[in-house]
Formats: sequence, C-alpha cells, structure tokens
Amino acid sequence: MRVITMKCKHTLWLTLLLAAAAWADSPAQIELRSAQKAYQAALSAQSNIQGRADAAQLQLQTAQTQLKVAQDNVTTLQDNFNQIDVERQQADAALQAAGARLDAAWQAARPAE
Repeated sequence: MRVITMKCKHTLWLTLLLAAAAWADSPAQIELRSAQKAYQAALSAQSNIQGRADAAQLQLQTAQTQLKVAQDNVTTLQDNFNQIDVERQQADAALQAAGARLDAAWQAARPAE
C-alpha cells in the first residue's frame, strides 16, 4: 500500500478545488442560463397560445360559414313559404268563389215554393 505524503494530499486538494472552481458558474453564467430557460418557457407558452388561437380562428370561420349557409336556407325557406302562402290565399279565394257559385246554382235549381 502506498502512503500519500502530506504535500501530495495538499496538491490533490488544491487541484480538486481549482477544478471545482473552474466548474463553478459565475453569476453572469447563472443569469444567462436562467434567462435562457425563461425565454424558452415564454416561447413555448407563446407557441401553445398561437396554436390555440389558430384552432379557435378555424372553428370560428367554420361556424360563420355554417351560419351563412343556415341563413341562406332560412331565406330560401321563407321565400318558399311566402309563395305557398300566396297560392293558399288564391286557392281559398277560388274555393269561396266556387262555393258561392254552387250556392247560386243550388238556389236556381231548387224548385220554387
């Protein structure tokens, strides 16, 4: 077994301390890493929000398109209903006229009392 001399031990500790000091970060390096992490987190959050905004915008555009189609359908149905209502009113008037004619013919054909 080899015995380490006191001078060797001091040299070893000094070397370890210098290596540790070289590995230790300066306050500026610590701040740089912290700022980089904060920037990465903010960039990730912004990217996430942008993705959500894009999805919401697409949903909104889809809903607006569906609303326009529905409004066009309502307009078409309303126009169709209005035309049918005019035809119904004409049919009602024709029925009343035919009924009045029938009554007149019935009265004319009835034997006089």
